[in-house]
Amino acid sequence: MGKRLLVLHGPNLNLLGEREGRLGGRLADLDAALNARAAELGLELKMVQSNHEGVLIDTLHAERSRLDGVVVSPAGLFGSYPLREALEAVGVPAIEVYLAALGERESVVAEACVATIEGQGFDSYLEALERFASGDLAGELTEEDEESVGEDEEGEGEEGAEPEGPVKTLGRRKKDIPREKSLALSPSRALARSADAPVKTLGRKAEAPAASASPSKTLGRKVKGTPAADFLTRALVRQKIADRLAGRLTPAELATWARSKWTEVQRGAPAESGYRDMLEESLQRLTLSTMPATKLSEAELVDMMTRLEG
Repeated sequence: MGKRLLVLHGPNLNLLGEREGRLGGRLADLDAALNARAAELGLELKMVQSNHEGVLIDTLHAERSRLDGVVVSPAGLFGSYPLREALEAVGVPAIEVYLAALGERESVVAEACVATIEGQGFDSYLEALERFASGDLAGELTEEDEESVGEDEEGEGEEGAEPEGPVKTLGRRKKDIPREKSLALSPSRALARSADAPVKTLGRKAEAPAASASPSKTLGRKVKGTPAADFLTRALVRQKIADRLAGRLTPAELATWARSKWTEVQRGAPAESGYRDMLEESLQRLTLSTMPATKLSEAELVDMMTRLEG
C-alpha cells in the first residue's frame, strides 16, 4: 500500500465552477482528477470538504494515526490559527494548495506546511500529490536560482536596503514561471511578492530589531544587528537541540524554531561568520525532522551537535 494522504477542501469549494457554469471544473471533477492521479502514483486518498473549520480540524484529529501526509486547501481559512495548530499537532507533512494566487494575502496555515502551491487551478493539487509520491516535499533550487543566490552573496547593498530579488525559500520558484503562477514554498510562508511590499502581520504589531554590537556579513545587504539571543550561532543551535533531547522542547517546537530561523537568515539576518552554510544545512534538517521520511533520531541529533562543535 502506498502513502495515505488526507485531502482537505476548505469553505465554498463545494460550489467550485457552479457560478461559471463550467463543465469539468466542479469539485467532483477535481476529486476525480485527484483519484486518477493518485492511482497512477500509488497513493491512497481520503477527501473531505467542509465549510466549517471545526469539521476540518476534527477530521485531522480522527485520521492522524493513519496518515502519511496532508494536502490542505484552506480557501477562506488561510488566516486560521486553529487549523495551523491542528496541522502542527498532528505532526505529519502538509502541503498547502490554492486554485488561484494568494496575491498580497498572508497565510497563517502555511506556517505549519512544508510547501505552498498556488495559482495553478487543479494542477496545484496534482503537483502536491506528485511531491508526496517523489518525496521532494520542499522542492529544489534550479541551476538558474543557484547562480542567482551566488550573485546575491557577492553583492553588497546599501545599509538597510531591501534585496531587489525575491527571498530565497526552501522551494524557490523557477524564474521562468510568472509570479502569479509561482510556488511559494517556504514552510514559514515567504509569499512570492514584491520585495518593497509591506509585510502583513494579521493584527500583530511588528517590532523593530534592536541593534547589536557588531554587524555580520549577510546575503546581499548589511544589517545593523539583532539581539544577541537571536544571533544565529552554532552554540544557539546546539542549545536548542539539547533542549529537545532534555524534553524542554517538543519535536514540533524545535522544527518550528528552525523553520523561523532559516527564514530569517534568508531574509538577511546575520549568522556566525564562516559557518553560514553549516548552519543553514542544520536548520533545514531540523525543519524537516518531524516528518516520517526525514525524521531525526536522538542519536542523529547528538551527531549534529558534535558536528556543530567542530
